[in-house]
Amino acid sequence: MSTDTTAALVIEAVDQAHTHKAQNCTDPSCARHAGTTDCPPITVSRSPGSVLGEAVADAWYAAGGSRLDIPAGVVAALALWPQKSPGAEAADTIAAYIAAQPPRVLVRGLAESANYYWRLRPDLWTTARPLFDWTREDLHDTHLAGVQAVTRAALRHGVLQHTGDTDPAGRSRIDLLSWVITSLRHHHSRRSLGEYHTPPDVSALITAMLANDGSSEKRPHQRGEWALEPTAGTGGLFRSAAQELRRDGEDPADRGWVMLELDPLAAAGAAVNALVWELGPRAVVGCGDVLAQPDLAEDTLAQARDVARHRDDVMKMVRFAIATRTTKQLLDALTASR
Repeated sequence: MSTDTTAALVIEAVDQAHTHKAQNCTDPSCARHAGTTDCPPITVSRSPGSVLGEAVADAWYAAGGSRLDIPAGVVAALALWPQKSPGAEAADTIAAYIAAQPPRVLVRGLAESANYYWRLRPDLWTTARPLFDWTREDLHDTHLAGVQAVTRAALRHGVLQHTGDTDPAGRSRIDLLSWVITSLRHHHSRRSLGEYHTPPDVSALITAMLANDGSSEKRPHQRGEWALEPTAGTGGLFRSAAQELRRDGEDPADRGWVMLELDPLAAAGAAVNALVWELGPRAVVGCGDVLAQPDLAEDTLAQARDVARHRDDVMKMVRFAIATRTTKQLLDALTASR
């Protein structure tokens, strides 16, 4: 992150801290307060991933869209939506609120959903940026209409039901981003790219075989182990492995997960999934060619540490800026009262 970007982030964070402290925000572009209090309900069903992916692709291309990052990013931001509830019981209410937003307010809300995770996992957020950079653009009407159409299609087919559970096991039953990216690329001539993500059933079978080392007896897991996937895609194999650990009463966060992927969009999806599936603080995602970069795994781990240190430095700047501005306001108030 450049110095200018860091400075802008500090200023924005300070401004938001003061602007949004009150609950009566009147900024029409504020995604927190621009929604109506009586949002019309939408019909929601918990569709299979294949159905949701096709619905998203159909909505996007019907609206005249051609890029892949925007519709995939919409689903990723919805999957990351910070408001979770037990069993995703609040998903319908949240879906109605999101679906009611005007297009530009919707884009702002999706951006804030993704940016929420910068403080938590700046390394994964950085890898996921190809899915969210479009939120910083001045989108034209075709793209705005596409964003709204994709959002409503994903909500109707249950994106929040799949990813809105407070229990990470509930959020890990499916790899939505794999289905979405595959469907989008199928419409966009997937054959020319030669990309086929591993089907969930195959991932589960491979995981079970690896866990047992091909024997009939389950191999005991070792706390603190690391797992490496050099062709991770959006992380489907690790999703299955994490669910296997949970069924055995273990926490995937006790392990280290290193996912490497050549395609930036798929790597971004893996980074989002690592957050959605709650793989833990040692889950990292690197983007690059493992054949041309034999040290990619080590470089990815080092970069994660560097980005975390940079995040800590930026947060110190934010806290200092907020303290400075608050002190100035107090001094101005004291001066004015004399």
